[in-house]
Amino acid sequence: MRSFLALIGCCFAVAASVTGYAQSTHPAIKEQRANSVTHKLVGTWRLVSVETVRPNGEVIYPFYGRHPEGVLIYDRSGWMSVQIVSDPKPTLASSGSREGLLAATPPEKANLVDGYYAYCGTWTVDKSNSTVTHHITQSLYPAERGTEGVRNFSLDGSRLILVAKGIHEMGEVHERSLVWERVPSELP
Repeated sequence: MRSFLALIGCCFAVAASVTGYAQSTHPAIKEQRANSVTHKLVGTWRLVSVETVRPNGEVIYPFYGRHPEGVLIYDRSGWMSVQIVSDPKPTLASSGSREGLLAATPPEKANLVDGYYAYCGTWTVDKSNSTVTHHITQSLYPAERGTEGVRNFSLDGSRLILVAKGIHEMGEVHERSLVWERVPSELP
């Protein structure tokens, strides 16, 4: 009887080993493991900082100021959205209503647009290159619609660092680093 139980135990051990090997090499399991990074990005992130690095290494703050605010959302279905308000925050002297905005002067409206940035679309992760690609469908900047923004990413505890490389602006090629902090999923 002990020999029979030992044989059954060995069969279970071999079956578990073979099953474990099969699962580790099965494409669906590999995809699930690759997507574990995707699951780590899902959620809402609050902007901590935006730094632009010039070719000589100098850090500058040309568009968003030193203390911008914003939110980045990656959802499970593959949609994303980002919004950034510059520092200092743009203001409007007239009413804060939609009517007040429509009645604002062209310079007031230009100030509001200069101090705000937003786009949305879908997102995909390339784990092997540590990149997340934002497939932009709508943007405050019309030229961005239908483009892809590739960002190198790294996770450091509750922080997500996104780096956009090769940005052509102001007559130079820049690198922009955005640091985001995870927003807890529970409401207060």
